[in-house]
Amino acid sequence: MFYHIKNIIIRTIVPLLCMAMTACSDNDGVDAIAKNDVRVAFTMMVADATSTRAANEGWDNYDPKQPGIEDENMINTDDLRIAICDGMGNIIGDVETITVTPMSDPSGTKYAITGVWKNAKDDIAKAKKIMIVANCNAAKLSTITHLPDLTYNIDTETRKYIPMWGVAALPALTLGTQTDMTEQIYLLRAMAKVRVEMRSDMASYGYSIGSMHINNYNTQGYCLPKNYNSANKTQEIRFDNSLNVLESRAASIGLTDGKATYIPEYDNTSTGATPSTITVDLNRNGKHEGTYTLEFRNYDTDGKPTGTPYDIQRNHYYTFLIYKEDGKIIVSLHVRKWNKRVYDEDIIM
Repeated sequence: MFYHIKNIIIRTIVPLLCMAMTACSDNDGVDAIAKNDVRVAFTMMVADATSTRAANEGWDNYDPKQPGIEDENMINTDDLRIAICDGMGNIIGDVETITVTPMSDPSGTKYAITGVWKNAKDDIAKAKKIMIVANCNAAKLSTITHLPDLTYNIDTETRKYIPMWGVAALPALTLGTQTDMTEQIYLLRAMAKVRVEMRSDMASYGYSIGSMHINNYNTQGYCLPKNYNSANKTQEIRFDNSLNVLESRAASIGLTDGKATYIPEYDNTSTGATPSTITVDLNRNGKHEGTYTLEFRNYDTDGKPTGTPYDIQRNHYYTFLIYKEDGKIIVSLHVRKWNKRVYDEDIIM
């Protein structure tokens, strides 16, 4: 059974009748491939980091029950754009008539995808990569070649899906046939995730968070990472070459205790940059106890900021935990990159 949504088809899974990477025969013409066209078939994954197999593909400690966007690990199947690229990452073709088959997989949210590159004859020898953009309102593009310029708005109150991007190397293609890719394509989130909360025992001391704000943040971001064209697979995009900031600074955005906020990338490290910080008003027994400023940077053993700040980068998860120990208010900052925790510091306030 097929459901047509614009130019995308969602296929329901029928066990034993359809293999994930093989098209079903429904006698409706979907499987016909013109002699100058190529159909590609592959699986696409948004990793669930609770699995040990999800290394370097998504936020770690992912738990869909955590407060936040319900579908932060999903794609909107009506908002998917796929491009064919040459070896330098230049876009040379548009994949159309996309078929999306949701799959069940213990390591995350997985999809089987097929699509057709039409009139591929003139450029088929140049085709070396396949690139995907999801949840980025790509339908607004007048042409696929403008994909690297695609942007998104923060949409704090209305956002349901996180903008994502991915790439993989293509095997040799043959006109008039379907190419089944063996390499799975992983998607990289284009937003950072920020969360501030008190440790559960703080309430017993009479503490509560009055208000919180991120000071200095961008309201827009690019869907593609910097140097996207140099990667042959998503996992090759590392943090020293992924930051792709769209300057759109605003003064302040509110945070809710224990709830995630998703924001675009922000340059905290360039000369003259206005640092992004978090202001927390802490109450005790209903009265204002103090205002604290949390910074995206390293702290020394005395709890004093040292070194340069961290940039706020895509696919990073920044968590601040406020608690009391030995009569002092302490903020524990955890920064996670893909599935690897790389920075843990206790900030003594």
